[in-house]
Amino acid sequence: MFHLLNRSVTDKGPLSSGMTSSMQPTRNSRIRDSPSVQMSAVLLIVYLITGIVGGNILSLNLDVFYWLAQVNADVWHGAVWMLFTSMFLHASPLHLGGNLLFLLIFGTSLEEQVPRGKWLATYLLSGLVGNLTFLFFGGNAVGVGASGAIYGLLGAAGGWKGLVGMIFFIGLDIFAGGGFLAHAGGVIAGLLLRHFWLSKTGGR
Repeated sequence: MFHLLNRSVTDKGPLSSGMTSSMQPTRNSRIRDSPSVQMSAVLLIVYLITGIVGGNILSLNLDVFYWLAQVNADVWHGAVWMLFTSMFLHASPLHLGGNLLFLLIFGTSLEEQVPRGKWLATYLLSGLVGNLTFLFFGGNAVGVGASGAIYGLLGAAGGWKGLVGMIFFIGLDIFAGGGFLAHAGGVIAGLLLRHFWLSKTGGR
């Protein structure tokens, strides 16, 4: 989930219809080709790289990676890339582990409902909306994490049930470091995207 970082300032439808002929053998691996698994691998690799480069595998070195975290004061002054790059950073192994767990749970559920392109669009757009929510309402804060994107997967996969799920998972905010704003923005984005995907395909 979205993790607030303390610095000197006080902180932050329906299934795709493409069918493979039963007469044509396929060697595709469901695990290997899963966008949820692939994104989890990306987040893990990024964490290992930042840990090695930063000299501390147990905690993000903000002195080294400050320019990639979401520093709200800097975003307001033009560092808009932080809204994107901060989605791929995590503060600690616990923070990363919690996010990977929920990414695999919510992400694989959404994989059963939309094609790969819509899954990726949901992940990235929800993450961006979550970070914008944190920017507008989070004050002069610093944060990292993929929680906005992951809660977007929850909203898109579960619909209004996702709101109930969000209320439940707020109780697991130990993984999030208090990033409720990013969670809320992400799940709302996911709900809206679900409605858009369903309306385009005629689903309920």
